[in-house]
Amino acid sequence: MTKGAAYDSQKKEEQLRREAESWDTTNIQRANPNDIPIIDIHNYFQNQSEVELAKVAEQLLYASTHVGFYYLKGHGISSESVARIFSESKRFHDLELEKKMALKMDRSDWPVGGVGYLPFQNRKLPARKKGNSNEAFIIKIQSGKSKVSLEDNQWPNEDELPRFKENVAEYAAAMKQLALKLLPIYCKALGLENHFFDEAFTSPMYRLRMTRYPSIKSYNQDEFGISPHVDTTFLTILAQDNEGLVIFNEIKKCWMLAAKMEDTFIVNTGELLRQWTNDRFISVKHFANNNNSESARYSIPFFFNANADYRMECIPTCCSEDNPSKYPPFSYSESQSSVQGE
Repeated sequence: MTKGAAYDSQKKEEQLRREAESWDTTNIQRANPNDIPIIDIHNYFQNQSEVELAKVAEQLLYASTHVGFYYLKGHGISSESVARIFSESKRFHDLELEKKMALKMDRSDWPVGGVGYLPFQNRKLPARKKGNSNEAFIIKIQSGKSKVSLEDNQWPNEDELPRFKENVAEYAAAMKQLALKLLPIYCKALGLENHFFDEAFTSPMYRLRMTRYPSIKSYNQDEFGISPHVDTTFLTILAQDNEGLVIFNEIKKCWMLAAKMEDTFIVNTGELLRQWTNDRFISVKHFANNNNSESARYSIPFFFNANADYRMECIPTCCSEDNPSKYPPFSYSESQSSVQGE
């Protein structure tokens, strides 16, 4: 895609699908302690010093250009808050199927797409020929022409799940604030002024997905808890209650099972940030299964993006006369809304 061309979201989606279908996922190793970087931001968050910012930015730059994933430590989100959102996810998924189906995503009588209940063996997010062996409840907040507020989402009745909406909204708001606090680190890592991203994130678009993976001891060929894909986000912040995430290690060129590390989130670059940085940052292939447990696995990714209508032009430190921009300016709405069913 050249700089002068218009952004073709359908062509991009088809390209991502073809690439994903070509990946050989049969050889999986357990990640070693040093395979996925750990970035501790506690000291930076505490004193906001330029010295601490430079330190974590250097670590982030390595993680984003070589690995694509990292463990985020010292983030300030309490273990009680994380435990509460997992409890809410379990409460929702324990509802009778009929009650969950009443909130089914993309049904004709609900005006907002991409929110609500995504049933087991769904073929969306990511869209694939075979169903994904998970079920999920999804909310989103979006600004711009296709504005979506908290009230525009689908919610279970308060009498069935008391305080569910309140607790989920509180966690999503905390994730939004955490993601915003990470932006200066990304600026510094890219050699930008600390507030470079401020204009792009005045009303960030985000999606929270509460996913349940039933235990499946042996997956059939081409069957996954969630199919191999790359995220289409600026970044994703993942909480998981058990291991099951498998990422492709770009250094060792093999698939690796990521361990669950207490009091951390797993953060990864998405396609939008990769393109915004002119491919300097990498978005890494990954998928998830749950074949190592007698019980269900729960994961809660928070997908974070710039304002939905903000047009992203190549970051100035990521292009030059010798390294011209590979992509035309594009917004989330132009690049993702149609393929996400919104």
